[in-house]
Amino acid sequence: MDKKRIDRIIEIKEKLRQDKEREIEETVSKMSCICDEIRSVDNDIEKNYEKISETPLTGNDFAVIKDYLEYLDITKTSLICEKESAQEQIDVLKAEFFEIARELKMLCTLKEKVARVIKKSQNRREQKMLDDMALRLEDKRM
Repeated sequence: MDKKRIDRIIEIKEKLRQDKEREIEETVSKMSCICDEIRSVDNDIEKNYEKISETPLTGNDFAVIKDYLEYLDITKTSLICEKESAQEQIDVLKAEFFEIARELKMLCTLKEKVARVIKKSQNRREQKMLDDMALRLEDKRM
C-alpha cells in the first residue's frame, strides 16, 4: 500500500471519527433534555400530590388531578424508556468511536512503517548511485 492511499484512508477515518464524536454529543444533549423533562414531570407529580393532600377537593377536582397524575406517570415511563434507549445508543456510538480510534492508530503505525520503508529504499538507491559514481571516477582515473 502506498503512502497516498494510507493518507486518504486516514483522512476518511478521521472524518468518520469526527462524525461519531458529533453524534455522541448530539445524543448526550438529547439525553440531557430527556432527563430535564423527567425532572419536570417529577416536580409536577409532587406538586399535584401536595395539592391533593393540602386542600379539601371536590370529587370532580380529585378525579381531574388523579387522571392528570396517571397521565404524568405514563409520560414519565415513556421518558424513562427514551432515556434508556438514548443510553444504549450512546454506548453503541462510543464503541464505534473507540473502534475507529483504534483503526486510526493502526493506520498511523502502518503509515510510519511505509515511510520508513520508502526512506530505506531511497537511501539504498542513493547509496547505489553514489557507489556507481565512485566506480566511474575510479575507472576514469585508471
